Amino acid sequence: MLMTVIHWMEFEMDPQKRVERVELTLKMASWPVDRGFVQDWGCLYSSTPYSSVFCRLEWILTGIEVYGDQEEILPCRFHGRDGALHAMGIFMRRKEVGKRSSFTVIRTVDYNSQRIIPMVAPDMETMAGAMACLRKSFGRDADYFDLFKLDGCGDGLDRFHRLMEIRGIPHEVEVFNEQPRFLLEGSWDGYLDKRTQGHRKKIRRYTRKLQEEYPDYRFIRLRSPEDFAGYGLDAAVGEVMDLYLKGWQAEALEDQGGGACANLMEFYKRIAARLAPLGLVEICMLRADGTLLASELNVCENGSINMLFGSYDRRYAEWSPGNAILSELLQDSYRRGDRCVEFGGEYLEYKRLWTKDAVDSYHLRMYGRTLRAGLRRCFGQLRSLFKDRDR
Repeated sequence: MLMTVIHWMEFEMDPQKRVERVELTLKMASWPVDRGFVQDWGCLYSSTPYSSVFCRLEWILTGIEVYGDQEEILPCRFHGRDGALHAMGIFMRRKEVGKRSSFTVIRTVDYNSQRIIPMVAPDMETMAGAMACLRKSFGRDADYFDLFKLDGCGDGLDRFHRLMEIRGIPHEVEVFNEQPRFLLEGSWDGYLDKRTQGHRKKIRRYTRKLQEEYPDYRFIRLRSPEDFAGYGLDAAVGEVMDLYLKGWQAEALEDQGGGACANLMEFYKRIAARLAPLGLVEICMLRADGTLLASELNVCENGSINMLFGSYDRRYAEWSPGNAILSELLQDSYRRGDRCVEFGGEYLEYKRLWTKDAVDSYHLRMYGRTLRAGLRRCFGQLRSLFKDRDR
């Protein structure tokens, strides 16, 4: 898995500011998880200020079902001294082979996610206490604890890092990737006014040319459970999957082998079945010339839309149906009062036409208590020192 250049986070703590240490005890749950675990997760999820659809248990379990059936799954509950439940997480333990040796790694479950928090908890103090407890419980067996695709949570991740430092937990933080997003501020017309004249013409032309050429041009957006009941959830998902198989993305995944395309499609079929009844999935379709030109299967919560699974009919590539459906989606999102639209994946050139704004996700590596972990950490610090001296 590729990572970007490390940005080491360094902070000074205000000695006058009192930081409460949350001490917790780890209790392992059974796998597969039972109904009680599901209910407890839902309660904690509703209390966390950093929630996202990618931290919902439905999303995590779907990823494990499709991709992680061979992994060792670690469902964790973290309790306080009073016995009350304070935090929960699901992790994977696996062996990773390096150039000279293998490492035991405990890592987050983040299949197809954009940005996540490593566990559900009411605040960063509790989360840091849970991570300290996880390391204490597994640190003699695990070399690393890798937390991928972490959301910055405003200044929450900075605070989490400081709390880990206070506890003396050795760890590193680096930028994992950059994710473009479109903030729905003001109005669509106001957005266009801020673009260059050339960009405005190009954006308007995407939909206008198709409308002029095809009288049956139509944009459809299904989001509420009532929308899907009227159209048919299975019918909508089936159309999206059929179109995806015709696109360049499916072709690229097929070239990877290992069932990558089939797994991705199965994942989103299950996500749609589980989250659409909750109003957390939407399907957008652009129709013209009696056919489906483009589609998007997105997840959405609290006015934030994540575009994750889209495709277009390559026979109509000269009409830019992918950009046309994006234009329709953005205009409709302004009308609905949504907050932002996040483009899946990293920057591709076409996304720069629409937005220059982006948000980082992070990778945090916490070191275990093994000899391998200690040596690896020392080598990393030496490399960083020599790089700084060479600048």
